[in-house]
Amino acid sequence: MKRLVIAALLFFPGIAHAEYFDTGADLWNLCTDNASGHNYLCMGMSTAYFDMMHATGYRCAMPAVDREKVRDVVLKYLTDNPDKRGQPASELAIASLKTAFQCVEPAPPQAMRPSAPAPKAGKPKGGPILLTPQQ
Repeated sequence: MKRLVIAALLFFPGIAHAEYFDTGADLWNLCTDNASGHNYLCMGMSTAYFDMMHATGYRCAMPAVDREKVRDVVLKYLTDNPDKRGQPASELAIASLKTAFQCVEPAPPQAMRPSAPAPKAGKPKGGPILLTPQQ
């Protein structure tokens, strides 16, 4: 099995280090070529981007929409912005969906202050207990 994976990486080196999988042009071609089944793939990819947005914390004014509407929004954005089709399809889909459905990005995680070590269980052994303020 290891040999198969190594051989695949040697023969297909682009797979191992892709920055992104599909460009806007790839998605545009998939959505507009009228090949059998591509409409479903286009709809599936568009709704997957929308699902991913919700799963990563985006909040949208219209969270419940049908798949066709999501596909149409992404396709309209690609139609209206042909100069951007060289960018990652995921970025273009997110940009179109954020605008169309008034989505707000999740807040970045806040840095947590290091907490004080937990006190040890049981009675302290020997000597007085010193109380010091935490900073």
